Amino acid sequence: MTVRYEGSETLAMGRAARELGLKTGEFELAVQLDEVGTVPPGPGDASGRRRVPAAEIARLQEERGFPDTLRERIRVVGATEGAELMGIAPGRFLRLARAGCFGPVRFYVNRYGAIVWQYLAAELSAFAGKECSLIHGPTPPPMRALLCSGQDWRGRLWRSRRVAQLVTDADGSWAVSAVIAAVLPPEELAALVRDPAERVWLRKLRPCLSSAGANTTRTRAAVERAETAEEFDEVMWYRISFSRQLDAARREHPAPALPPSAAAPPSDAGTGSGGEVQADEPTETGEAVEAQGSGGGRAPVEDRGPTSKIKGDVRGLPAPATVPSPRARLIRARTGPGAQFPAGTRPRAAVTGGGPARHGAFLTRRARASSGRARIQSPSFRKSPSWTTETSSLPSRS
Repeated sequence: MTVRYEGSETLAMGRAARELGLKTGEFELAVQLDEVGTVPPGPGDASGRRRVPAAEIARLQEERGFPDTLRERIRVVGATEGAELMGIAPGRFLRLARAGCFGPVRFYVNRYGAIVWQYLAAELSAFAGKECSLIHGPTPPPMRALLCSGQDWRGRLWRSRRVAQLVTDADGSWAVSAVIAAVLPPEELAALVRDPAERVWLRKLRPCLSSAGANTTRTRAAVERAETAEEFDEVMWYRISFSRQLDAARREHPAPALPPSAAAPPSDAGTGSGGEVQADEPTETGEAVEAQGSGGGRAPVEDRGPTSKIKGDVRGLPAPATVPSPRARLIRARTGPGAQFPAGTRPRAAVTGGGPARHGAFLTRRARASSGRARIQSPSFRKSPSWTTETSSLPSRS
């Protein structure tokens, strides 16, 4: 089916792939690499997917050597085939890729749950032609130190490339913010966006970063690991970029309000019909606290110790303190200050980041093993290592 966009004829993605003689994955990569130009969907298009102008299809078909020339420009190779293409050993190819000399363009997860990176063959050939010293010469000391520290730039270079591609096609500041939010860790995103309506809107505008299948738990975990920023400097770079774009989006227009059914908190014995929690100020003697019930009356509540008066919208605030369970009271009685311990025993203290040990705090085996271990920080994210001619940055959008 053909549709006219601003006076020109456009084709759907599937038909455009058939016209160019490309498979679905090849056509998707060609669009990401801007080898095939696309336009936004028309006003009456319910699918919301971008379309390909018919003039773009005709231009590619008129190229000499079509479709082999187009396939050669989008051909991807793995580590083994890439090493053969560059004339080096697979081990040296892996070290160059980890050091950020060239970045992957896509990945997939194999049956063992491991990420398999794929590279553009044209980029590898160009790198081998102009970086002969890195290909056949000794490894530079800075690169050797980075590899010995365990750094791996493959994931961050792929994320940088993919974010740049999606930002270019994004329409509006909210769409750009959703692109950057897609690579931020969940805890960082929750700290930056407090409004539930904004979180829902960003989740709705979130684009698809990769087409790797996530049909199992192991595969889904591997895909999330590849799509999420990890190192401190990379997270801070995306965090700063996201804060700037979010401020611009808020000035552009506020996020759509949530429907009343989604905005109202669940009914509870201690909340009123308007979604408020009203509590009386406690006295120094710790008298019983009373809460406003949904029926308008006041029902006595068990003494929960000192609390503060909470009024207004309680969304995004921590849940009020609950009555300790019998197990928690038993642990507190055994490990709290002034507790008596049997002869020959002593409580286990927790390592809390160099601070004093607290009674009753216990660490898991993994946390005890990793306590005191320093986190390795990588070089600046705004540019690739000095031995690389490529730069990796997020395109500015004001």
